[in-house]
Amino acid sequence: MKFATLNSAGEEVAFSYGDLYFREPLSQGERLTIGPSASHVDLMLTLASTWPTHQYYILYVLLNSQSGVLPGRYQSPLIESFEDLQVFFYTFERFLESDGRHHIWISSPANEGTLVYDQHNVIFAYGDLSSYEAVLRERGFRQQEFWFPSPHCHSYPSSHVTDEESLLAHLDWQYSPLQEGDEYG
Repeated sequence: MKFATLNSAGEEVAFSYGDLYFREPLSQGERLTIGPSASHVDLMLTLASTWPTHQYYILYVLLNSQSGVLPGRYQSPLIESFEDLQVFFYTFERFLESDGRHHIWISSPANEGTLVYDQHNVIFAYGDLSSYEAVLRERGFRQQEFWFPSPHCHSYPSSHVTDEESLLAHLDWQYSPLQEGDEYG
């Protein structure tokens, strides 16, 4: 359980947005804010597959480490194919979808889009929003505004320490410190 809210007895219960999305205005343009109920990794890969050029970067933003590595931003080398992107994400799918210590981004070096899967189980999508909306409608998503529940909590299972270590050993990451805005409520 990556992301939870509290029930009336004060117990943590998994939280789901229920397959919703909406266009969110930004200071320049807009993005899609997407609340999948499950299969976040699969949805991210499907959205990334809509980009004409199949080369990618991954940014792994580690907010809280239990393995002793420095929290920070870990930038991948260029991922040369969609198949290689799939291998990485499907290898670490369980960890990415069940642990709240991180955000993970997929971006296009050709500026075709950026997808941010954050620790609140939300995907922020930048790029060809109409193309993304077609994918979401095909999957039964409804257009409706939503926000993170309050209060909420993030899970950092100690059993995932080896997953964190394996993910960070999988690629030749370039490290940089966390930036303002990486950690938010």
